[in-house]
Amino acid sequence: MKLGFILGSGLYEFLFHSMSQVRVCKSPAHMTNDNRVPSQGRKVSQGRKETEENLDPQEKIHNRPTMSSWRAPQVRLVLLVLQAPLALLDRLAHKDPRGPPETGVTGPIFPSTLPRPWVDPSHAVPNDGTLSAKEAGKLQEIPLNKKNECIIKSLINPRNISKMESTFGTWMKDTAVLNDKRIWVAEHFSGRTVKEYKSIASFQNATSEVIDGRKFYQGCGHAVHNGSFYYHIAGTTNLARFDLQSKRLHTLAIDNALYHNLSYLLYNSKTYFKLAADENGLWLIFASSLDDSIMVAQLDLKSFSVTSYINTTYPRTKAGNAFVACGVLYVTDTKDTRVTFAFDLLKGKPVNVTFELRSPGGVLAMLSYSPNNRHLYVWDQSYVKLYVVHFISDD
Repeated sequence: MKLGFILGSGLYEFLFHSMSQVRVCKSPAHMTNDNRVPSQGRKVSQGRKETEENLDPQEKIHNRPTMSSWRAPQVRLVLLVLQAPLALLDRLAHKDPRGPPETGVTGPIFPSTLPRPWVDPSHAVPNDGTLSAKEAGKLQEIPLNKKNECIIKSLINPRNISKMESTFGTWMKDTAVLNDKRIWVAEHFSGRTVKEYKSIASFQNATSEVIDGRKFYQGCGHAVHNGSFYYHIAGTTNLARFDLQSKRLHTLAIDNALYHNLSYLLYNSKTYFKLAADENGLWLIFASSLDDSIMVAQLDLKSFSVTSYINTTYPRTKAGNAFVACGVLYVTDTKDTRVTFAFDLLKGKPVNVTFELRSPGGVLAMLSYSPNNRHLYVWDQSYVKLYVVHFISDD
């Protein structure tokens, strides 16, 4: 199929070029006895060689080859096409595996009948039928240096899951396991037990297993990640990792963190430490005891340690709740009605983002993002809810 395509293109080029070169002679006076036009460089009656530049303009018009004189070039062209290496055939078919042309190469890479430009393989559009022609066209129109921003534009499609008895609490799914249907619930902002539900149906039917976390937790900032329950141990600067299967408990001390005397990170939910999972792993949000600002620590789960600290310089007193999505920290206002501050944790700088969250009134106890389904898990006025997170790149 490739060979037929190339031969067809070569034949078209040949015919086009041939027709453009052939001219009909107006007068037989310019023809020689053998019915041929004198070729360039052939001796004339004056006994000297004349080039095309030396000829009279009127002779230039007629000093062009006829159709019969193109037979030899035609044969050469066909032979060149037939003898072209496979690499040339692939290049003309726009599947050059060698990458972009070398620097300094000038002129068109492809024939004029094939004006399609070279595309960087990392941005190439698949030709195996996975994309429609319309979608492929849209992808090719995007500049190669453009990156879709992973910034939240809005929260859409809110859905109530269940009505709870407690105003405060946390409901969680494992943010590191895709197909785990289990749900864990820690009711109130203080306690030491967690309820495990096999599915949403079990959760709605109140069929659960009670698990003792071995230490008292504080606040509504817990998380279940990769089979472990993470929480703040009440009255200490320690973060706990409780393995839900082996029941083993590990602790990690967080330096220079506010943890008592009602100096909450998130006052509305009585929370000092807030765990947040996203596409980059697990983060810990807390308030600095040095300058009262919001700090974020990135956790290494293998060694259960802090790999880095990030000071957002945003005062904790302006925060209602917080979560992390796609490497960006989002903080709500003190009434939890809208997101008013965002900070890119990967670039270390604020982001100009704001969007509506909910109507004012009642207690918003919990706000957590799950990278598995890009949903926001909410405990709002005793209702547990789900929101779909809509990113700018989704448009």
